[in-house]
Amino acid sequence: MTHRPSSNNDNQARKNLHSESPDTPDVPRRLALWQALLLPIAAIVIFVFLLEGSLALFGIKPALTTEDPFVGFASNVPLFVPRPSLGGGKQMVTADNKLNFFNQQSFPLKKSPDTYRIFCLGGSTTYGRPYTDATSFAGWLRALLPQADGSKNWETINAGGISYASYRVAHLMEELIHYQPDLFIIYTGHNEFLEERTYGQIRNIPPIVRSTVSLLARTRTWSAMTSALQRLGLSPKTKQNKRDQLAVEVAAKLDRSRGPELYRRDDALQKNILKHYRISLERMVALARSAGAEVVFVTPAANLKDCSPFKSEHTQGLDQVSLRQSEQMLTQANLAIRQENWNEALGILDSAVNLDPRYAELHYRRGKTLLALGRFKEAETALRLARDEDVCPLRALSPMRQIVTDISKEQGVGLVDYVGLLEKRMLQKKGFPIPGEEFFFDHVHPTIEGHKILALALIQVMIDRGLVQPGTNWSEQTIAAVTASIEGKIDRHVQGKALTSLARVLLWAGKNDDAARLAKQAQEMAGEYQDVAVDAASVLTSFYQRQENAEQARQTLFSALEKAPGALELRLKLGQMLSNRRFLELEEAAANLLMVCRQAPYYDVAHQSFGTTMAKRGRYRIAYASLMKALSLNPKNRGARSTLEKIRPLLGTPPPSPQLPDIQLERYPFSGPHKLVQGRRNATGQIVPDGIDVEFYENGRIKHFQDFDLGVKNGLDIVWNPDGKVLSRVVYQHGKPVNNALAK
Repeated sequence: MTHRPSSNNDNQARKNLHSESPDTPDVPRRLALWQALLLPIAAIVIFVFLLEGSLALFGIKPALTTEDPFVGFASNVPLFVPRPSLGGGKQMVTADNKLNFFNQQSFPLKKSPDTYRIFCLGGSTTYGRPYTDATSFAGWLRALLPQADGSKNWETINAGGISYASYRVAHLMEELIHYQPDLFIIYTGHNEFLEERTYGQIRNIPPIVRSTVSLLARTRTWSAMTSALQRLGLSPKTKQNKRDQLAVEVAAKLDRSRGPELYRRDDALQKNILKHYRISLERMVALARSAGAEVVFVTPAANLKDCSPFKSEHTQGLDQVSLRQSEQMLTQANLAIRQENWNEALGILDSAVNLDPRYAELHYRRGKTLLALGRFKEAETALRLARDEDVCPLRALSPMRQIVTDISKEQGVGLVDYVGLLEKRMLQKKGFPIPGEEFFFDHVHPTIEGHKILALALIQVMIDRGLVQPGTNWSEQTIAAVTASIEGKIDRHVQGKALTSLARVLLWAGKNDDAARLAKQAQEMAGEYQDVAVDAASVLTSFYQRQENAEQARQTLFSALEKAPGALELRLKLGQMLSNRRFLELEEAAANLLMVCRQAPYYDVAHQSFGTTMAKRGRYRIAYASLMKALSLNPKNRGARSTLEKIRPLLGTPPPSPQLPDIQLERYPFSGPHKLVQGRRNATGQIVPDGIDVEFYENGRIKHFQDFDLGVKNGLDIVWNPDGKVLSRVVYQHGKPVNNALAK
């Protein structure tokens, strides 16, 4: 077939075919793929931009400004954020959403040429627990370095995060290397096992998911959506309750949370964590060097002498007979220790350790016994074993000291052997190298003096490495002057609150002796600070109860209430104690518990305890309303539900009104309770007593107690003297006395 060239007519015909004509319908053009994708994305971006602007007008803030959705695990959630400074420029400050874990710190974004910037990293020890930055080793460095070397502008930033393990410290350094650091001081190692369990679920979330959620948390849209879901009850996150809480509620939450019982012996996990610890330290050095910064490591020191193991677990493979024998020998040894029969105790413990070599408590008791016998080297070995066999290892294990030392040598970085330093101090102070309460508040947190010792050792290492050039005025007199200045600024109230807070945590962890020791220290410094005295008394009461010393617990409460008659936590403890079988002083118990119900009407435990006490007294109608109130506040309150089931057959048909009586409170001029009355309106609208009517002495003790049913005396009428002795006791039935007897 022969190909024929196109003619001009053919070309024109094709042009006409494809040309537009008024009579030809429009044919839509197909969009390019990039246009098809871009248009909806642009529409979404514009919509979100407008929505964000609208939400901003209503004052809605991004969630990330107040909370960290992943507690520091997402790399795009910064510790420091820029703020305008008074002198112009930018100041980096601790982000608001990090203040639950970090101290408030600030430093200029742009570092001046003469500034030497130090970041102190680690966990709660670096943070300064139980206090804050001012008395931490970072705070001491901030005060001491200008005195040691005035040629530089020293900037010491405390970036210690509560419960931060080494891998999270390394993660944080990824941010800090962008702030022109000169030196990183790193004290880490106590939280390695804590983090594995506390934040295990967060760590297992894929990084891309963590990053996506943390980015969304920067938007107001996410914040508004989350709040809406919470209001509808569709969000798994618990609502933020902004009301004030009783301190006892905080303690109760600790008691209900999972503590040492969560831990089990896991040798494979321990081996992996130690490997991870080494890798994290090596990574820190690499990060610091990428920014041209120096590193000084600190070996993590712990209280060996005065800190029993958090949890002991028997040696695997022991049969039931051996387990019972081990526990019996521990009981016998503890009895011999209390009687200071040290040789007898040691003989029993030697046999027990041979039978059950991995039970940490046996090693601890044996170490304390050897210490009492003056066999210091053996005592040190036993106490280290007690620490290393602790199934809940909240103290850095023995291998960690060696790991820190090895990394320092391998990498050629600075080292303060804090463990060895405190051992040397103990040898000078006590004649044996076993750190204890002399330098630690609890298991790992140093005293203020302990932080000072560490700071001075750090300065010496900095001098040795040429980082500090000490001037002629650097002397013991200079250090003493700085010490006087720091110690003179210590707030006794803050100090007391910190000690009692730490005591509560130790009590929760089962460290009863340590908790009592700190509570007594807080009690001694309480002075005019009633809240410190109340917190200390609460901890000591719990301690005495656990020791089954009920009378001492009771006297502790009465003594504390005399100074703080309005303390609700103590009223609650006293009421619950007096209602149990040991005392069964139900009228005093009810009076104290009603006081708590009046002042903390949102607290279900108060209503449950009062209702249960009134049920024990046979006042079922009054008990019913309080128990129903407890269940309305907390449907899971088992105590209220159990008591209701017991008294329901005694309530009659129909049951009484679940409406609580009003509770009227009159106070003395100093704000202590004077008169407390339950009441309802009668048919004429007048409020009449219905329940109990109580009068208090100024010392907080009960003076007069009366039972009423709708304005009529029906039950007991009791009068006490200011020391708690019963002066009279009358029983009424429908307004008439039927019994009158003076107490013996």
